[in-house]
Amino acid sequence: MRPAAALLVAAFLLGGCGLNLAETPAPSGPLPTGLASLPPAIAGTRSALDAALRSGAGVGLDDASRDYRPDEPPAFVYVPRGVFTVRLPNDPSRLYVLLYAFPDAATASAAGHEAAAFYAGGPALVQFPADTSFALQQIGEVIVFSAWSPAATSDRATAQAAFDVIRGFGQAIPVAR
Repeated sequence: MRPAAALLVAAFLLGGCGLNLAETPAPSGPLPTGLASLPPAIAGTRSALDAALRSGAGVGLDDASRDYRPDEPPAFVYVPRGVFTVRLPNDPSRLYVLLYAFPDAATASAAGHEAAAFYAGGPALVQFPADTSFALQQIGEVIVFSAWSPAATSDRATAQAAFDVIRGFGQAIPVAR
């Protein structure tokens, strides 16, 4: 008798709260995370960027030890992406680099320009510190994204050198903030 009474009370409370279980929206599922294996476009870009960072700043690129997902424009949400960190000797998890693979260069360009507008205002003004600089670069069908705040790292000189390499890698898409 007790389980039936508890069920009746629960049904009464849910009905009284206006919850319509018949119209519960379908779950959208989790957002995609970093990839288990990298698509060729991301793998090639990662390798080239790692080489550029080693020669230009004396640091390398590592797979991120945890997933990182900043606010991003809608065009970036469901495309394959790789999440990496720059190996800063004194601050290893402060400079993330995300590589997004689009179907082709034209789609990547359009998404990159959408991202530039997105990071110039709106949610980016809240999520990122005021001194944040953005690197938004295009290499074929891949968009490279990195955000760096000088105040948020203890290894400023190395982080600045690495960020400058990232910002000079590929075709720049300016973010006017």
